[in-house]
Amino acid sequence: MIFKKKETPVENEPVEAEAENPFVEAAEALVEMEQNGELPENFDLSEATQDRAFAELLSEFEPKAAVRIYVAEKRAEDAEKNVKTRMSEQARSRSALPKSQRSDRAVAPAPDYMSMSKEAFSALEKQYRNAAHNGKRVHI
Repeated sequence: MIFKKKETPVENEPVEAEAENPFVEAAEALVEMEQNGELPENFDLSEATQDRAFAELLSEFEPKAAVRIYVAEKRAEDAEKNVKTRMSEQARSRSALPKSQRSDRAVAPAPDYMSMSKEAFSALEKQYRNAAHNGKRVHI
């Protein structure tokens, strides 16, 4: 949809008494839109009229266009806030997940009994027997 900008009066053109305040026509149009039910859902006219951004839009565009632009901008702001909230909640939930207890160090491989020399095997066997004799639990 293409929005028309308001036409600015020419400098030498006579100005009517009511047109001195550019918001009089806009206010009348907004009240008429409200009475006819032409305002978008969830559009609070009293809140919008106190917003400086809405006043600037009214000075640049026709009232219908200003309302549509204002509503679109508000929806975009709300969507941005929702995304930020959702992302922070997601980050919090991820940080609450349990973390791995494994260390980042390399784990020594299990001894390969089949390829061990006879001397290495007997030394390992002696080490296990001493540990078992001292009361330590030995897992083979």
